[in-house]
Amino acid sequence: MKKDITTKNLLENNDVFADIANVNLFGGDPVINQEDLEEMSADTSYKDLEGAHRRLSRDILKKVNRLGGCIAFIGYENQIGINNVMPVRDMGYNYTVYAKQIQNLVADNRKNKKSAYAKVLHDHQKLMPVATFVLYYGKKRWRKPLSLMDVLDIPGEDRGIWRRLLSDYRIKVIHMANQPEEIRKMYQSDYRVIADYLAYHKNEKKLYDCLREDRREIIHVEQLLDMLCALSGDGRFDEIRERYVNSENKEECRNMCMLLDMCEKEGMEKGMKKGMKKGMKKGIALTKKVLQMNAQGKSRDEIAGELKVKGTVIERILGTG
Repeated sequence: MKKDITTKNLLENNDVFADIANVNLFGGDPVINQEDLEEMSADTSYKDLEGAHRRLSRDILKKVNRLGGCIAFIGYENQIGINNVMPVRDMGYNYTVYAKQIQNLVADNRKNKKSAYAKVLHDHQKLMPVATFVLYYGKKRWRKPLSLMDVLDIPGEDRGIWRRLLSDYRIKVIHMANQPEEIRKMYQSDYRVIADYLAYHKNEKKLYDCLREDRREIIHVEQLLDMLCALSGDGRFDEIRERYVNSENKEECRNMCMLLDMCEKEGMEKGMKKGMKKGMKKGIALTKKVLQMNAQGKSRDEIAGELKVKGTVIERILGTG
């Protein structure tokens, strides 16, 4: 549940939401502007056509106030693994938005005393289109299910008959971990870091070099690092986030290269302090041994030989140098 919520947080930002749509649906063209997006509740409470109360939760849904020549709704569903009933879930998500539109139009008609009765809506009243896209982050290719037919238990020899009888429902799955470099370069938002991480997650050196070379400004630093940590399970991203949150120079750490620098610098300082502390402990222990052996009447050379240290070190401890 925590991972699911974390992966939603970054995508709920209008600039990221629009960026994902423009890259994966429109070939990188800025068809959707973040200013045209309106936040919609992910929890839908509605009445079905029979008047029964229904409720359905989805990941992210936004209203697009200008998409071509119409108003529309676009939803994203984050999937870490393959879901074998995704076409049915997708149908449910879209149905709730259509049902809500119908409910609102019917209510307006009744308020204006212009009910359509058996028709439910008047001929001129049309619904706004709804599209849901699955953002899949898994490693394994999502080959099926991609349609309602893939979910149904129909023998192979009968599938041709049922294809003529059923209205098949297809879903759109975007395999994020399988995007080539020319696609990833289209991303203009913070999501570019996610796309690059998914591409190089198997090669730590390439991933590190890629993040090091990324000098673009990050807008949603904490949400980006949260999502990287959730997708990777790598605590280092969580550590970078913690260092960023506690940093007094947040404005100077606005790209991945600077964030890595900050974490490594603090890690180096931490290591130096740890090394100094360890060195002091060793020095105290050595001094005790030298003084004990000196009290036993052993010479400088004998002490140096047994402890395997230079004679000058023994002289400094004993104050005879």
